[in-house]
Amino acid sequence: RRAATRSSPTRSMSLSFLSKKSWHVANVSNVEKVWLAEQKLEQEKKKLEEYTHTLKEERQKEELLRLQQEQGLVAPRKERVDFLYEQQETAASAYLLGKPVELKPEDHDIKKVEHLPGSNFLNGQNNLSSSHNEEFNKMNNDPLVMMRAKEQEALKRILDNPLKMKQIR
Repeated sequence: RRAATRSSPTRSMSLSFLSKKSWHVANVSNVEKVWLAEQKLEQEKKKLEEYTHTLKEERQKEELLRLQQEQGLVAPRKERVDFLYEQQETAASAYLLGKPVELKPEDHDIKKVEHLPGSNFLNGQNNLSSSHNEEFNKMNNDPLVMMRAKEQEALKRILDNPLKMKQIR
């Protein structure tokens, strides 16, 4: 009986500290991760449903077109690859919903100003994308190169200090 009474106070101890552990299911960050994963899964399901819906519509259109061609209502079309060269126009609603819009090369800012005075600098020495400038920036602004240079300086200081070298040997 004494052993039972000794263990009973430990059983009645609160276990509320467990929810603060990183591995516990009631931890707020774990609950948030699960919620985000569920939201992502729902979005993927919606995309899949939308894709199957559009695929079903396309197949129906193709079937109707085939039936019309068989009955002679529509002249049969030759299989072509013209669809590869057709440009899709993005609707304003698609743009507002976040669909990316590709700019034509003629609409690019550089094309708009290349005929203006001072445009020689666009392709000349001041162009930041030149390989010489990229190499210079990489060597002078790269944090890893800076760290390596500091390490080399520290190693040189140690090697030049005779007291440190005597301690090492």
